[in-house]
Amino acid sequence: MARVETVLQEHSVPEGILLRRYSYLLRFLCTGALAGAGAGLVGAAFRLALTEGDLWRNSLLTWAKGIPLWGWLALPFLGALAGGLAGWLTSLAPETAGSGIPHVEAVLINLRRLVWWRVIPVKFIAGALAIGAGLSLGPEGPAVQMGAAAGKAVSDGFGRSKTEELHLIACGAGAGLAAAFNAPLAGVVFVLEELRRNFSPYALGGALVASVVADMVSRHILGPLPTFRLIEAWPVLPLTTLPVFLVLGVLAGILGAVFNWSLLASLELGDRLNRFPRWLRALLILFLAGILGYFLPEVLGGGHLLAEEALAGKVAWTLIPLLFVVKFLLTMISNSAGVPGGIFLPLLVLGALLGSLVGQVSGLLIPAFQGMVPAFAMIGMAAYFVAILRLPLTGVVLIIEMTGSYRHIVLLLFTCMIAYLVVETLGSRPAYEMLLERDLARARVEAEPSPVGKMLMLDFAVEAGSDACGRLVRDLELPPDCLLVTIRRKGREIIPRGNTSIQEGDHLAVITPEERAAEICHELSGVTRCKFQQKLQRF
Repeated sequence: MARVETVLQEHSVPEGILLRRYSYLLRFLCTGALAGAGAGLVGAAFRLALTEGDLWRNSLLTWAKGIPLWGWLALPFLGALAGGLAGWLTSLAPETAGSGIPHVEAVLINLRRLVWWRVIPVKFIAGALAIGAGLSLGPEGPAVQMGAAAGKAVSDGFGRSKTEELHLIACGAGAGLAAAFNAPLAGVVFVLEELRRNFSPYALGGALVASVVADMVSRHILGPLPTFRLIEAWPVLPLTTLPVFLVLGVLAGILGAVFNWSLLASLELGDRLNRFPRWLRALLILFLAGILGYFLPEVLGGGHLLAEEALAGKVAWTLIPLLFVVKFLLTMISNSAGVPGGIFLPLLVLGALLGSLVGQVSGLLIPAFQGMVPAFAMIGMAAYFVAILRLPLTGVVLIIEMTGSYRHIVLLLFTCMIAYLVVETLGSRPAYEMLLERDLARARVEAEPSPVGKMLMLDFAVEAGSDACGRLVRDLELPPDCLLVTIRRKGREIIPRGNTSIQEGDHLAVITPEERAAEICHELSGVTRCKFQQKLQRF
């Protein structure tokens, strides 16, 4: 017994080290809360600006339709002015174009810089102008990028280390998503599933604190209700509806692949239009969107009201195909304008329309399924989200929080699983992964400029089914100029030897010259089947 106690004492962590760890974690959580407060304030203000933009646009359309001769020109003309200004502002900070989430991911792997004092005002004003004028883009991408910028601002203000700065940026990004949709848990899951893929106390605790604080700030400003305010109680769906949800999952997977392919095509179209100034591109696209919106105003903007109508079953199934196609095409054209705006909300609207269509048609064919359209629309949103972004946990949690309903969790998970399998079978890649790699390839960026000989430590998480699982260290065939220094496994660190076996869930700490970091990230991500991982520190 005495021998056991001696061994335990030898391997125990000194009390002083534990206190320093807890003190550091507490300090980090406090700064994470500040980042969440900043992200919540900016995100709520952005949502208010977009709401005012929708009201202004709808009022203008009502007034314009009272003037038959030239009223149809009012929205295109004013929208074009707003688009031109948004395009000019975006040219002052090109990193704010589009969603902004791929830019945040590039920042987290140290392949981009985040100038917070430039990103926040440009993203806010240009995004509010472009989306408010009618582009089919959403608020979540700008909210995530501005939240990340808030995290960077807190880090700069307190002089934090590079490692802590990256954690704060990720926490601020998750808090931005929480503020955009009143979905704090979705913000946490988004950080863990998409941005960090790391369940360390700093990633999890910081994201949780920041998202909760951001949600509290947002709810204090905008109100406590879910994003989609549904009044009627939804019926419980019997398991006899399972075949219909199988069809919905297959359709969501196929159309999700079409969305991703079309998204790349729209960006290539934008590249071909690069000979025109950004402000002119945005001006022309918003002029066309204004003409379209005069005849079909439901497709303009993010589409929040259209999603609520689809969730309530108020959109006739005969009109849904037209709305779906027009909203889809307008989203692609809007994405090629090169101004701030996300794709979350438009794709959720498309998913709600798809689910509503399947629900209404199934109700016509099978009378017992009538009255279940809201549940079909909700599940369609989640399935389409998962098919496009390949974030199943984020999608499920986000839809539950946005609708305030978890009664159909089994069918929700089943449909999302089918959509995921279908889109994987079709070979379509996740949207943000494609956008990030495209952005880095176009810019031909391998790393930030750094002094010769400067080294960088990278972290790679070994995922299930990857080539590295079960292999020995000597058989990994690591790239040149790459040194594996430690393996973190279940809270403990292992010094690797040639005969050390790599296991699922291991975190590989790799040292490499900074100028070759991006190339090595790309090679090792294929071996570990993980996306680009964060860079931990320079030394």
